Amino acid sequence: MAVEITFNVDEKRDPVRDALLRYRRIVFVGCSRHPEKDAHQVPRFMKQQGYEIACVNPNADTPILDAPTFKDIADVPPEFFEILVVFRPSEEVPALVDHLLEVNRIPHVFWMQDGIRSRYAREKLEPMGVLVVEDSCIMRRYMKLFVEKDAVYAQILSFARNYAKAKGYVLNPDPEKLDELISALAYNQKRYGARYCPCRPLSGDPEEDQKKICPCFWHEKEIETMGHCHCGLFWDPKAARAQKF
Repeated sequence: MAVEITFNVDEKRDPVRDALLRYRRIVFVGCSRHPEKDAHQVPRFMKQQGYEIACVNPNADTPILDAPTFKDIADVPPEFFEILVVFRPSEEVPALVDHLLEVNRIPHVFWMQDGIRSRYAREKLEPMGVLVVEDSCIMRRYMKLFVEKDAVYAQILSFARNYAKAKGYVLNPDPEKLDELISALAYNQKRYGARYCPCRPLSGDPEEDQKKICPCFWHEKEIETMGHCHCGLFWDPKAARAQKF
């Protein structure tokens, strides 16, 4: 039995959605030690979705959320600066931006949480190619873009991120292709009851088709030899970094 695949991909790409698909590391500035605060709940949620997080809190002497925790952004490893989320008052943002520039820690996305705005951040960072998001909760935006739109899609995306992190892989670095793959897996889950790989036709033999459930039987060897699995969902990090998108 052949698998019919339809992709639920927007014709007009949303840069925020693409960023949340493409990047896997988030630095939270102002991350709280207190579970009742948004600055704790939001990082916890994003970590549960499979993102690697780092916390910045000058008063923290122990790790927050069992994540790498630093007193200053200058101490955070440069590779973490994919998305930076700000939980600080708007009036403190210009100094934060200046500090980022001073220590050469420029993120791909500079995200200001609810009620936080900064024209200074836009003027300084947008000319450098940084996506600047103001007055928006990254957790609620993630929920709206993925969970509320298609809960199965969100579950599979979270599964894929967590699996890749556990195995030392990364997901496809092209957000449009990643979107297609997760959409196809979600389609198969809803229609056939399992995450069947979109690149492998089903035979109708349950034992044989079991091997085609993502992560499929062949993916580790394929990543070892090709740098990515056959469908392109999971990648060796070095091979992914060599791609240009």
